[in-house]
Amino acid sequence: MNQFLSKSNTAITRRNFLKLATGTAIGTAMFQMPFLSYAKGETVKSRDIQSVAFNSLPKEPQSVAKASFMIRAAYDGILAAVNTIQDNGLREATLQIINNPVPTFMQEYTTSSAVSRLYKRLSDQGLIDTGKISEKQLLPPFNGISPQPFMTAPGSGYGSHHAYPGGLATHVGVNLHSTQYICKTYEEVFFYKVHRDIAVAGQALHDIEKPFVFQWQNDGTSLPEYTIAGQGAHHVISLAEVIYRGFPPEEVVAQACAHGAPTSLGEEVDVVGWLTAAALMAGKDPVRYGLLGASGDSLPAPHHQEGYIVHLGDHDWVLAVPAAQKVVVMLKQIAVTDYGMKDADLKGLPFNAFRNYIGAQVSFLYIQFLSAETDGYEQVRRLVHRIVIG
Repeated sequence: MNQFLSKSNTAITRRNFLKLATGTAIGTAMFQMPFLSYAKGETVKSRDIQSVAFNSLPKEPQSVAKASFMIRAAYDGILAAVNTIQDNGLREATLQIINNPVPTFMQEYTTSSAVSRLYKRLSDQGLIDTGKISEKQLLPPFNGISPQPFMTAPGSGYGSHHAYPGGLATHVGVNLHSTQYICKTYEEVFFYKVHRDIAVAGQALHDIEKPFVFQWQNDGTSLPEYTIAGQGAHHVISLAEVIYRGFPPEEVVAQACAHGAPTSLGEEVDVVGWLTAAALMAGKDPVRYGLLGASGDSLPAPHHQEGYIVHLGDHDWVLAVPAAQKVVVMLKQIAVTDYGMKDADLKGLPFNAFRNYIGAQVSFLYIQFLSAETDGYEQVRRLVHRIVIG
C-alpha cells in the first residue's frame, strides 16, 4: 500500500489545489427549523436555514453551497467517514482526491489528436455510440485544474437527483451512511467482517468526477452528460481517475459495482465494460491491473462482497430522482404565483438560481416529504417563503 500512496501523491501534486472561493456575502439572518417528530420519543436533527432576499439570490455555486448548513454538515460527514478507513495509504489518497477532484488522467488528452485516438479506440470496442456522442462531447472542458470543489457539485444531471450546488455532498453522504450500516449489519447478524475500508472508499469515490462532468454554466444549469459504455459518463470517468492515480484494484472494482452488481452474467458484462472503458481512458491494461480475469471478459473470481455492498449503498437515487422531478414542478408554480416569474424566467437563470438555493438549503427530498403531509402544498409555500424572502 505504501507504493500505492506514493503513486497517488505523484498524480495529485501535478495540479494545484482549487481553493474554495469565498463567494459573495449574503446579508441574511440565521434561524432554525423546528424539530420534526417522526416517532414517539424521537426527533430528526434541526437544521439552520440562511434566508435571502429574492432580489439578492446568489448565483455562484460556491456561495450557494457555503450558505447551506445541510451541505456543510454532509461534506463534514463524508470526511469523517473516510477518516475511519484504517489503511493509511487508502485513507490519505481518498481524502486527497475528495479535497481536490482534479481529473489527472486528462493530462493525457491535452491535444485533439489524443482525444481522437481515444474516441476511435472506444468506438472500435463498442464502448460508445458514435451516433449519440461526438468526439467533442467525449470529455468535458478542462483547463488543468478542477473545475470546482467537491462541495459545490450537483448530485447528478440537472433533471435528476440533488441537482443543486452541494447536491453531490448530500448524495454521497447518504450513500456512505447506508454502506457503513450495511457493513455493521453483516457483522451483527452474520458474525463476520467484510473489508470495510474497500467498501467505504469505493462508496466515497463512486462519483468523484461529477465536479468535472457536471460543471456549472452561466444559466444556472450544469453541463449535459453523455453516455460511455452504456452509463452516464461520470461513472466511467470517475473509474478512469482512480485507476490513473493507482488505487488498489479491489477498490476500483468495488467502485465500479456502484451502478450495477455482477449478480448475473449480463450484469457482470456491464461492469466489465465500464472497467474496460475506464482502463482504456487511463492508459492501463485492465487484466494486468487486476480489474478483470485473465480472459478479460469477466471480473476476478470469486467475486468480493464489497462491490455488492457499494451497489446496495448507492440507492439514494431511488427516492431522490422522483422527488427532485416533482419538486421542481412545484417550485415553478410557486415561482410564478408568489414571486412573479414569467415563462422566460422559468427557462433561465432567474428560476434556476431560485431552485438551486432552495434545494441547497433544505433538499428536494425534504420538500417532497413535506408536500405529502396534511396541507402539504401550503407547508411547502411557507417553507419557500422562509428561505427566499419576496
